[in-house]
Amino acid sequence: MDAMQTAVTLTISEAAAIFEPPIPAAVLQGVVAALGWQPDEHRRTGRAGRPSNAYNATRLMQLHAALVPFTTDNVI
Repeated sequence: MDAMQTAVTLTISEAAAIFEPPIPAAVLQGVVAALGWQPDEHRRTGRAGRPSNAYNATRLMQLHAALVPFTTDNVI
């Protein structure tokens, strides 16, 4: 894996917005939490409140690919 791949992170909301087929952010967050993944960084949003957790984009894409066979529009 090159340095660029390891540096790219996505928040759960960002990942849910770009994944195709879509998986709701709440479902993705639940799976990430169940797996015990720790965020790779904390990203400030420019708004008041806590920073958003961001995770390695490659890992999130692999997780999405693994979840797709188990999801349908009727399930999620």
